[in-house]
Amino acid sequence: MIDSEHLFEQNGGMIEQVFPAAAEAVQGKTGRVRLTRRGRVLARALAIVLVVAVFLLVAPGLARGDGPDRPAPRITYVVEPGDTLWSIARRVAPGRDPRPVVDGLIEANDVRGGLQAGQELSIPVPERQER
Repeated sequence: MIDSEHLFEQNGGMIEQVFPAAAEAVQGKTGRVRLTRRGRVLARALAIVLVVAVFLLVAPGLARGDGPDRPAPRITYVVEPGDTLWSIARRVAPGRDPRPVVDGLIEANDVRGGLQAGQELSIPVPERQER
């Protein structure tokens, strides 16, 4: 039978010989990590690449102003006699379903009841869909 205490000596001396870094870590003798010149250059390059990547991902959205804080472009429409929300919606967004446009007109202008000739409506400009 093999006596493990004798083989590894009671204080683990053989382990220290085979794995000196592990022994230092156990005893708390490890210092800070030291990088070679090449390692420092690579670490700096990686940091620069990460900063540039984040900038390139974020900057285009900031430049365009995308997001919920960007107000939609609007035009002002003066109501003429005989105009209805439906006719205005069909005029400002031809080829689209007028129902959501009417809902948008009501919400954007707080329309209650009928329209009055001469009343000014703020109309969101419909976004052009890319094909």
